[in-house]
Amino acid sequence: MRTHLPFLMPLVILSPMTYAAGSLDDLDLESLMAMDIQVTSAMKRSQSAFDTATSIYVLSKERITHSGATSIPEALKMVPGLVVRQLDNNQWAISARGVASRFSSKMLVMIDGQSLYTPQFSAVYWETLNVPLYDIERIEVIRGQGGQLWSSNANNGVINIITKNSLDTRGLYADAASGSQVNIDANIRYGNDISDIGSYRVYGHVKDGDASEKGLVLEPNDVTQQYSFGGRMDFSTSDHWSGFVQGDITESKLGQNYRGVIDDTNRNITFTDKLERTDSRVMARLENRMSDSANQMLQVSWLNQSGSQTYLQEEFESFDVDYQMNFIYQALQLDWGLNYRYSTISFEDSLFLHSDKEFDNLQQYGGFIQAQFALIPEELDLVLGTRAEHNDLTDWEYQPLARLLWKPQDNQVLWSAVSQSVRIPSLIEFNDNYAINGQKVSEVLPFSTGIEAIDEYHIKTYLNGNDDVEAETSLSYELGYRLSQQSWNLDVSLYHTETEDVAVIDINPNVEQFYPALALFQSGQLQQALQALTQTTIQFDIVSTADLTTQGGDIVLSWVPADMFNAELGYSYNTFEYDLPENTFPAIGRDSTTRQIFAKADVHLFDSHNIFATVRVENSDAYLTENYTLLDLTWNWAVSQHWGVSVTGKNLFAGSHLEYANRQETYTIPNYIDESVLFKVTANF
Repeated sequence: MRTHLPFLMPLVILSPMTYAAGSLDDLDLESLMAMDIQVTSAMKRSQSAFDTATSIYVLSKERITHSGATSIPEALKMVPGLVVRQLDNNQWAISARGVASRFSSKMLVMIDGQSLYTPQFSAVYWETLNVPLYDIERIEVIRGQGGQLWSSNANNGVINIITKNSLDTRGLYADAASGSQVNIDANIRYGNDISDIGSYRVYGHVKDGDASEKGLVLEPNDVTQQYSFGGRMDFSTSDHWSGFVQGDITESKLGQNYRGVIDDTNRNITFTDKLERTDSRVMARLENRMSDSANQMLQVSWLNQSGSQTYLQEEFESFDVDYQMNFIYQALQLDWGLNYRYSTISFEDSLFLHSDKEFDNLQQYGGFIQAQFALIPEELDLVLGTRAEHNDLTDWEYQPLARLLWKPQDNQVLWSAVSQSVRIPSLIEFNDNYAINGQKVSEVLPFSTGIEAIDEYHIKTYLNGNDDVEAETSLSYELGYRLSQQSWNLDVSLYHTETEDVAVIDINPNVEQFYPALALFQSGQLQQALQALTQTTIQFDIVSTADLTTQGGDIVLSWVPADMFNAELGYSYNTFEYDLPENTFPAIGRDSTTRQIFAKADVHLFDSHNIFATVRVENSDAYLTENYTLLDLTWNWAVSQHWGVSVTGKNLFAGSHLEYANRQETYTIPNYIDESVLFKVTANF
């Protein structure tokens, strides 16, 4: 079903439709302000977001529900300062404080503290991250360094998706949605008690999505077929012991368009393919309250991701063990922990890619310690910490941190931080050789031969990993201010980050190798000259020799003038600038400036109606696209205690538009993003 959305907008505004069943008045002031709620990602223990010395944003379950989002990336579009760019109907580029790419290696993404990081591409496969949105308690987003607590690859931020305790999901829940780009998106979940010691839930999900309407160079193929099943069990045997076990499996078949070197022309050829992926994870956590001032936690998790398509076969499996202890003694709060990860990687050589060394497993282990001192009780706190961690690629890495938090008044906080974070190279950078679009002879030689067959010949070209690549090290300076008034909050953060040993691409044309072919050409032996050219190659090597400076700031104003209305207004600014050695060019991103204006409103009409709107103005020269303005608009209607309906219009205002066109950073070909409409029915018993 295709709908021209400008004609839909009056219907959305005037029609009494929408909402997922449940009450529309379940928001307390803390949730509405998203400021004084308790968070765990910033300090690895429960602490008020207002009193946290980091740039943190909490996306609440109420806002996720009201927004009409159907996936994690769609929900993250509501986070101010977060770069969320859609490649097509099933692929995304997401990051913070930098340039987002298809495989963003500087943003650590977790579900309940379980890392989804994969070492082959340093990737998060957003299209298969299929956490049921109705079972999310909140999403905590840290903009800025998080590696001291959460390990490497958290230079630009941390996204921790925190799911609900199954005590809060008892009963039957079901929903079904359909629209202009989705044939069916349906969920079912059932939960209940387990005697008097705990509770459980099980759920299932199915999705069948259509392709985009307009492709960049090929007919769109970005269809989605997805099936998921999962569950969770929570238990508490006493006041001192509790825990949970959860797991899920997702099967995905995703149509995508690609470009790559797949024949003897040595040139990128566009083609259509289907990616089949299976993603499975299991996690268990045990918590022990040792005393009123101390507790400990043990978490064990397993993750398996396998992907199959015509030219790439990949399988990744990881086993993680994390232990943590927190305790308080007078004015001191001390947290420390140990972690271990064992990963196995199976990546078959293909026309695109082959490996110099056989890395079939990787180990990573280390620990952190963090102390918070009350220098002046209730007024001035100092946080000091560090992480030491060993990995098989770059040996030992260290991530120290110092934070200072000053509360001149109960409703004001001024904080500052200095921290070092580390990004471990992916195997693509460290170990693999990747066939890329061949360089033309005329682009390599300082002169033209005048013979088209020679000048236009594409030489076989490789992008080579390098086992001398170093870990990328970032030193960040941050400053923030928060003000909380009765009906509004202000949150401001500024940052400046200097990064060393940045991976860039070094060009090594080796011009001397062309001399035999040129000699043959000069002697009139054209065919022999062309044959000699087929024996030449150009090597692009990944080297960690560049520096990178990123700086900018975020400002978010939250306003709750009445119970029936709450709103947010935000502005983010970021500059991204390389210092490149001679003969190199960036591997990810480009010198650029990104600006984002963000507005969000949640309006309650009567007792059963709700309108939720998000507007984003994206202004950036980092993605080779025009600037655009988007409106996502949802009307929720709680028809009764158990039934609800909703209608959502997405990507209004912008029309058909490109959000990402950096095709040199990925062999995926983006599509135009369309306006769309989605209708949804929800039952909750």
